[in-house]
Amino acid sequence: MVNLNPKRMNAWDSSNTGNWLKDSLGDPTKVSIDGERLTYPQLVCQYVGMSLDEDEYFSFLHTQVNESSGMLTILSDGLNKEITADRLRSINQLFDMHRKEKGLSPNRMVAFLDGYALLPAIKDAGLNRRIRTTLIDLLKKLQATYAEGTLHHEYRRITTDLVKWIFNHVEPALEKADFNKGLPGYLWYGSSSPSEKWFLTYLANFGFHVVLFNPSDDPRPKQMLGIDAEHSHRFPKIETELKPLPDEMPKIAGTVAFKATQEINELLHHENSGLYKPFQFKSFSTNSIRLKTTEDEVFLIAKERAMIRPYFEVSNKQVTIPVVFAKMMGIDKNRKRFWNNVHSLTEREDTHVIRHFPFTKEQKTNQLFHYRDALGANGILDPEKMKSANWWTYGKLPIGTQTVIGEAIAKHAEDPILLRQGRETMEDLQLYAFAQSMVLPDFVIRLMQTFDYPQFVPTIFLYNEENGPELSRADANALCMMHLLGLDVIIVNPKGHLDIEKWVEEGMFDLHWMDDRSFNEPFKNPSVVQKIFKKFR
Repeated sequence: MVNLNPKRMNAWDSSNTGNWLKDSLGDPTKVSIDGERLTYPQLVCQYVGMSLDEDEYFSFLHTQVNESSGMLTILSDGLNKEITADRLRSINQLFDMHRKEKGLSPNRMVAFLDGYALLPAIKDAGLNRRIRTTLIDLLKKLQATYAEGTLHHEYRRITTDLVKWIFNHVEPALEKADFNKGLPGYLWYGSSSPSEKWFLTYLANFGFHVVLFNPSDDPRPKQMLGIDAEHSHRFPKIETELKPLPDEMPKIAGTVAFKATQEINELLHHENSGLYKPFQFKSFSTNSIRLKTTEDEVFLIAKERAMIRPYFEVSNKQVTIPVVFAKMMGIDKNRKRFWNNVHSLTEREDTHVIRHFPFTKEQKTNQLFHYRDALGANGILDPEKMKSANWWTYGKLPIGTQTVIGEAIAKHAEDPILLRQGRETMEDLQLYAFAQSMVLPDFVIRLMQTFDYPQFVPTIFLYNEENGPELSRADANALCMMHLLGLDVIIVNPKGHLDIEKWVEEGMFDLHWMDDRSFNEPFKNPSVVQKIFKKFR
């Protein structure tokens, strides 16, 4: 009979975990056998964050597994959830009784689990008892976390999962265990469900070694497993967007120059540094925020880089871009100043001028099937579903740009700022916004691909002389999408007439009443002299 008495290690060499686990009972000064009682050092530790080189990080992880000679097993994504029909039937019967009794205590629950043959029967009486006492203690902690106690809806699911995994993982490990070498260890990478967290806690409390790779610095391992700073090795960066764990060690290594570049980038080009590499945030999502401006500020702000505008921020893989969305009713009496301001924008390569309407086409096809197919469980459009659909029209663009467009469409369709027309319902309006946004003008796609978010913001400049057809509803929808995508939108109607107001809710853009009206003010291109002067500036 074996009575386990694990003692958490005081010191830990984080670079040598695998080798240590290969012979965890090798140091006689830390191992004692008193009759049937085995006292031994137990390792429960975590690696927080990720190294600057991802391949180096995953190579280190697999090295620990390989060097352990089978004593460290990767458990994440490998939990066996199978359960026999007889055991599942017994669990259902037990929880029917649990409900009728208005909650069995953890002691009674484990006694009934034993009675229903829902716990392993190990030959060694000491290990057999430890399986049950460890489970009782764990269920007491689980009960204490809920106001409803054992009647909380998660209690049943977690208990059922624990039963599955004790049979599928603990029992085989104990039957194969060589107590001359020590108990095996389990490695967990990344996030975990509530059931998985409690099972890792069970393994640690039982006496197994537990090694966590925690790239996102989840605080729960520290809380549930009691991992202190001495047993937490910290890598240089926290990774919020987890990469899949490779099945084997990466067959690639960074050069000295590559590693040095990574270190410099981490020091100089982090999110709040203000020193950004070109297209550093190409994989980030965006969030546009409209700046409330005066008429004098419209052109001034449009000429500024995003990162020096108020409220610019990079946080949690998202770039907040302060943008201009404004209309000028009429024109400035000081024509020279006005046209100088206009030309300072329109002469830039990232400004697109629109003078003729409509500049988009109404989409006549019924997109109801595509719209409903792309809805997530929460009833909101799911960008990932849209991107994977065969009808997605932006599939040739870089993944980051596709994500930004998908998120903008989802946001626009969920709460359109367009005005409803006639007897149009809210769902009709959402469907219209979705359908129209699926085919954005080519110039918008071009500008999005060249848009480096912290730098100069592309501008859509509309000069409506009203010399032809009017600005259409489809045009207004496209302008709303451009605004959500983080582009500046400036509209000038020199006659002071309504155009976008017919289609977009009041207050969704800045409206500036200029000091003059002109009913014959054609758009003026820069003079030859101005163009020559620009070349030599």
